[in-house]
Amino acid sequence: MSEGEGTARRGRLTRDRIVAAAARIVGREGSAALSMRKVADELGSAPMSIYRHVRDKDELLVLVLDRIVAELPRPDLPDAPRERLLALLTWEHDELAKRPWIAGVLAGGDLMAPAIVWLLEEIYAAWRACGLTLAQAASANRIVWGFLLSDLLRRADAPPGRPPYQDAVPATADPAVHPNLAALAGYWTAPGRRDHFAADLSSLVDALIATPPAGV
Repeated sequence: MSEGEGTARRGRLTRDRIVAAAARIVGREGSAALSMRKVADELGSAPMSIYRHVRDKDELLVLVLDRIVAELPRPDLPDAPRERLLALLTWEHDELAKRPWIAGVLAGGDLMAPAIVWLLEEIYAAWRACGLTLAQAASANRIVWGFLLSDLLRRADAPPGRPPYQDAVPATADPAVHPNLAALAGYWTAPGRRDHFAADLSSLVDALIATPPAGV
């Protein structure tokens, strides 16, 4: 079989097919597993042929992120500024939580999907509608993003089948030595203790609106 016949059977290699294959890989195995060779194997192609369409792994990850974001249905938003802001931030968190591998990519602080700019614009507009200046809104959003990302990474890394040591260790504190920790034993072991995201986000947003941070 000639090379041309093999290519015809596999299908013509395009950037769209490459991005789709990369999305399947990271969905199954996470971003760390993504490589040009693995994408080529997924498509039945040669690794060097991938580079004719995509510069490197970072560009490929950005293309995957951009496709995912562009395909998401945008949320229905309330008119009241505070509720609108909370709805936007909650939507962002919930969509990322459905795709745990993305949190690890974003934690690097480098890659971003161009398709996400609408969300950033809406969020900054909501902060301003809550009374913050644009500079304060940038600082407030940086603080909230740190909170969101921390929660997402914690969820992605949660150990299966046992409580996290961060809960188990303080829960067994000796009241004679660590009375405050011991008094909180029920708090550390309460069912759903780690599912307070919505209430914590609301408290953080309220605090930032009441006392805006210094602008960047």
